[in-house]
Amino acid sequence: MLPSGVRRCSALLVSLAGVLLALGHASVARADDPRELFGFDKQPASEPIDCADGKSLGCASATDPLDPVSPYALRTWLPASYLLKLPVADGRHDGVAHYGVGASRDEAGPAFGGATGLENRWTIEGAPADSMRTGGVETRVPLTFMARMLVTAGGFAARDRTSTGGTIDVELVRGGASHAIEAHAWTGVTAEGRRRPVADASYFVKRLTVDAGHDASASVVATGPLPAVLGGTAWYAAGVAPAFQAVDFAWRAARLVDRDGDGLPDGFPGQIELEPVSTSAEQTIDYLVPVMARVGWERGAHAIDLTLIGHANRETFMLSQATLQAAGIDRTGYAGDGIATWRGSWKAVRARAQFAWHRSVRRDSAHDPAAAGQPQLLSAYIPASLDDEPALAQACSDAPPDDPYALIPNCPVPFGYFASGGAGQLSDLVADRPTMTADLAHRFGRHVARIGGTFEDARLVTTSRFTGDQQIRSLFPGHVDRTRFFAGSCPDIAIGDPETPCEYRPTHQLLYRTRHTAAYLEDTFEPVPGLRVNGGVRWELMWVGTRLHFSDELAPRLGFAWDVRNNGRIRLWASMGRSFLMIPAGTGHTVINRHRTVRDVETDFGHTRTTSSGAAYGVAPGIQPAAQDEVTGGIELGVAKLARIVVWAQGRMLRRGLETVIQNPETFEASFDNPGRNGDLPARRDASVIAAELMMAPSPKLTVRASYLHNRTVGSWTGPFDPRQGATLYNSTDWDFNSTNQHGLLPSSAGHRAFVELERRGRVGSIELAVATRLTASSGRPRSVLADTDEGLVYLIPRGTAGRGPVISQANVRLAARWQRTDLTLDVFNAFDRTAITNLDEIYAGQSVRPIAGGTTRDLVWLKTADRAPPRRRSAYRLPTAFQSPISVVLGLHQAF
Repeated sequence: MLPSGVRRCSALLVSLAGVLLALGHASVARADDPRELFGFDKQPASEPIDCADGKSLGCASATDPLDPVSPYALRTWLPASYLLKLPVADGRHDGVAHYGVGASRDEAGPAFGGATGLENRWTIEGAPADSMRTGGVETRVPLTFMARMLVTAGGFAARDRTSTGGTIDVELVRGGASHAIEAHAWTGVTAEGRRRPVADASYFVKRLTVDAGHDASASVVATGPLPAVLGGTAWYAAGVAPAFQAVDFAWRAARLVDRDGDGLPDGFPGQIELEPVSTSAEQTIDYLVPVMARVGWERGAHAIDLTLIGHANRETFMLSQATLQAAGIDRTGYAGDGIATWRGSWKAVRARAQFAWHRSVRRDSAHDPAAAGQPQLLSAYIPASLDDEPALAQACSDAPPDDPYALIPNCPVPFGYFASGGAGQLSDLVADRPTMTADLAHRFGRHVARIGGTFEDARLVTTSRFTGDQQIRSLFPGHVDRTRFFAGSCPDIAIGDPETPCEYRPTHQLLYRTRHTAAYLEDTFEPVPGLRVNGGVRWELMWVGTRLHFSDELAPRLGFAWDVRNNGRIRLWASMGRSFLMIPAGTGHTVINRHRTVRDVETDFGHTRTTSSGAAYGVAPGIQPAAQDEVTGGIELGVAKLARIVVWAQGRMLRRGLETVIQNPETFEASFDNPGRNGDLPARRDASVIAAELMMAPSPKLTVRASYLHNRTVGSWTGPFDPRQGATLYNSTDWDFNSTNQHGLLPSSAGHRAFVELERRGRVGSIELAVATRLTASSGRPRSVLADTDEGLVYLIPRGTAGRGPVISQANVRLAARWQRTDLTLDVFNAFDRTAITNLDEIYAGQSVRPIAGGTTRDLVWLKTADRAPPRRRSAYRLPTAFQSPISVVLGLHQAF
């Protein structure tokens, strides 16, 4: 944990270091040239740059008409050489993808154009590498493995594989003409995070705090040539980048007190007074070990790349309300991609064929070996005896004569259950997705014709089990509710019915399968030099299991891009197009099937049995795919090797969102549908975005990049992720009963967001010094007011109209020194230790309250229950549930060989 003295002085140290660097450079700067002090020294004679692929600084577009990137794409090239100069420590591509223009970020990842972090397509060398369970990022690529990354926020052509968010594609390092080794090592420490406040009149037997401990990581990447093969040149690239993170868990158990003997806990109804019972702590070590191996061969127009990339990982999850033995689950696994790509490049033709296989494995196990072989007990009370934590059972016992406070329960369990014994349900996931892709571009005259297609077949297998083959719930002593898996016959039993056999099973397996197929035709016409008019259509098929089939998704996309001087330096563009939602295989839990379970309940009255067949929601007849229409327009200017300026606007309109909808309130019958088809509120999302970026390098010693974004997103549909509920995968609480006030400002409405990145280099003697910083500021998330009622969760006033959270600002700073080929870096994240609230409790009340249609926060004082009585406001309302990550410091070392 970061020492408090370092935490208090970090901002001062960073400021002083920056001043010292400037003064140190000033000591060697020429007195008659003050421009050099600030990095604006005279530029050397500029050499012409090649904008054929549009990747160099100063290029606004690609001059090669056969370039694979859409001419009107809202794209940002992020070279690894640039990113590694910023304070990123041992960063990976998913942690910096939101550095692209037009991107914001939620808890699920980078977000674009009002979409959530689970609506992007993540690719490596063009091959899909996103999660088949959620659609989020899965294969994580260290920046040291990466050559560059293309982040696209919109402006897609028919050739582009996309969903309703953005796309992130990684280009990996390649071998060159000579052998090279790049070695990095980092170690860091993180301060203690801000604690969640405790609501008045609330009590839990245990409270858990989780803090990041020390971390250490390294990276070694080797590249170089291989012996000639079949008359062509060959190369290799290989790397490993292990990262280890200590995590500190601490539990504090306490009981209620009633010293005045009034039958109420002391402190009620305010802050409850507690008497400590026990404390316990445990440190775990999580790891992520990325590896990469690549070989390539080139001869004439042909190039072949073979790539293996992936990572092994381990992490531990802990419950709060549990004994230490029953609390933990260790999750190990790996994710990786095998990619084989052939590219052909001729004067008027470009071709690509690719076969890829993405595989991920996740396995759960009990953290404590003693919990692996026994059932987990979930009790609504603290049992009289706990073999795994006897001191807690004794302190919480209400049995006389040792009960110190006889008029109150010592350790009630007011919500949920308290876990003891085993680790509970464990799941193993195995996912495979083979992908085949082919693209062909042919230039003839003023036209470039493109044709291509792709096929993805995803398979997700989930195998679940209970420790001890069952999980036990108990509402009170003498009540035993056993949950097990079953197969075959298992008749229900009522009290008094004769006993019948049931085919219990220790495990149950689910198979979810999705297929995605696409084909496109596209033509780019150049009526005058520099002006490209592009039009095409993309056909897609999206199947989830055997019941949810979207077979005719037609996405027309068209636009123009004008390279005013026909040299890649000025680009004007406008575009429009349609895209369809990509549905991950994990949605099978909603529309395919679930685990088959049986519950045997034993009480003094007898034995009952109820079964769940594992049936999922029915798919409504006539359901349509979620479609999103987009328009974009903008201008981009480039000055060779000096600057780039871009300003663009984007509008997105999503119709026919997907969600589980109550079809019959009387029978609670629900189905998977497009909300709004039965006269209720339709599922819509409309977003408008304005983005701008300036990047300039006035000298080799100074680089500045600044960007601004304004995003407003309104609607009724959040998508597959909601910050309040997590990854819902289209099965949220919205549209369950009452959709009044559900339309409004969505959580993905980013508001204002700005950042500045700066890197300044100087020299003192033989040592090269550098300072780099990334400063960010963004609007807080829109706030809503909800109620947990007898009709489920409802919005009391229109969504997102209860203001916004506080501005989230952060300063990340790097100090660096280089001597010969060795670099020493010090990265400080959140240097001023901002602790702004990033999420909070939005549930205002419970009981039988109803929404105030079109109301405001001022109307909440008039809120009434069905009995015309004022509701009791929850003490947890608007209490924070998450904060900014605390300050952390990482020391790094880099050596080039």
